[in-house]
Amino acid sequence: MPRRVLRGVSMMLGALAFTGLIAATPRAQETASPGITDDAVRIGISGPLTGPVAAIGAIAEGIKTKVDAINAAGGVKMGDDKTRKIELIVEDDGLDPQRTLTNVRKLVEREEVFAVLATAGTPNNQAIGRYVTQREVPNLFMYSGVHELAGPEWEIGLVPSFTTEAAAFARYLLDTKPEAKIALLYLNTETGQTFQKALEDAVSTSNIKIIASQPVTSADPTVETQLSTLKASGADTLVVITGPKQGAEAVRFATESGWKPTTLVSNIAASVASLKPAGLENAKGVITSQYLKQVNAAAPGEDAGVKRYIADHEAARASFAIDDALGQVGYATGEALVKVLESMKDPTRAAMMETARNLGGVQLDLLLPGITLNTKSGEDVYPIESLQLFQFDGAAYQPVGSMISFEGKTPSH
Repeated sequence: MPRRVLRGVSMMLGALAFTGLIAATPRAQETASPGITDDAVRIGISGPLTGPVAAIGAIAEGIKTKVDAINAAGGVKMGDDKTRKIELIVEDDGLDPQRTLTNVRKLVEREEVFAVLATAGTPNNQAIGRYVTQREVPNLFMYSGVHELAGPEWEIGLVPSFTTEAAAFARYLLDTKPEAKIALLYLNTETGQTFQKALEDAVSTSNIKIIASQPVTSADPTVETQLSTLKASGADTLVVITGPKQGAEAVRFATESGWKPTTLVSNIAASVASLKPAGLENAKGVITSQYLKQVNAAAPGEDAGVKRYIADHEAARASFAIDDALGQVGYATGEALVKVLESMKDPTRAAMMETARNLGGVQLDLLLPGITLNTKSGEDVYPIESLQLFQFDGAAYQPVGSMISFEGKTPSH
């Protein structure tokens, strides 16, 4: 037999032997997704660290605060019994959807992250929905109250749906101000439009009327013109669904202009830290919804979860204020990530999404008592479906009424 034929047979046998070796490798190694090794899992974040809504960047910092604490304790023991450190890679998108898409492409293709986490903004999540679906990359625990976006198989939210908050606000007004005339200041994105439609639906059979509405964008340098128009409508109730900066401006205007309506502000803009630019005296009486515990660093009480948060915040030397609700959302998101990693049976992206879509009674340190994460694949995509209303007394928020639960029946849009 010619030498070159022998060489060809040898190469063929070697290839077959190599194939056999691959077939014999453990299933976990065969199916492991990019971005994960035996000792690390890489997670990407794209968020607004700069620009007019840079306050939302506290979410990424809050995630890092929790992750730093977990890594300092040795890492997270995952469902395959391996303990891994979490590597975070954070990119700034200024809340520009196109930059978000560019960042996510970079995170997936160059940095080879296992998943992206806490992508902020409804338009931003819409921008990456098709891409993450095509690449089969988890878009885990989006920071958007619009959960039904472009890639449902590969994305899941964390914060309550905006339809839930709108329904909670409507219930409050039905109970306390059944003839309310509402002026609505809303983000001119699917965020605000979803909230507006849900609020309209919730009061449609009552005597409550939305008599004026004004859209804003995150790039608007001021919203005084819109607020002046809303005040002129004769409304006695102001509902605000905007970012923190514009929310504070609305609160200040409502008081200093002499309008003084009943004011309800979405939790995305209502933390004490967010209200400070308005002047806390101007914010007295503001009503919001919340699913996280209030944090008082000077008097944390006996709550173990709050104590852990404060200790982790101090250890990380976090740049966000300890009472910043956005930073707290980030901290809770980081803990939710850890809970998913702990429960995943395989080190795969598919296993991550399967776990996230089937959460049962998952507790987080900063969730209010009685609120846990619950999802059911194909039936319930909303991890948090309960809210507590609070009213600001000039120094802190005080609870109003009892917890409002929409568990298993979050209004759709």
